[in-house]
Amino acid sequence: MKISDMNQKAQMVTSYMNNVQNAQNNQGPRPEKAGASAGTDKVELSSGSRMLQRVNEAVKVEDPQRAERIRMIKEQVQNGTYEADPEKVAQGMLKDLIKDMG
Repeated sequence: MKISDMNQKAQMVTSYMNNVQNAQNNQGPRPEKAGASAGTDKVELSSGSRMLQRVNEAVKVEDPQRAERIRMIKEQVQNGTYEADPEKVAQGMLKDLIKDMG
């Protein structure tokens, strides 16, 4: 996966989380009608949205070691000296496939 793909996905998650937060902020208390019984609004987030929220929080965490590794890899790619270990790539792909299959 390209680094730019990850950036695009992170932006999509951030955009989604901003939309959820804006929707929650816009749901303020509503004035009750005369004689109407008081009702309550309830919002339930799906497990997918909760997962996206955790992903968004994880993306915000700064990791200096990861940032340095990414910087080094970018530099190697630009210089044409980056060499991926095909065995590690294949193992990673298989792990992701198994994880996706549940």
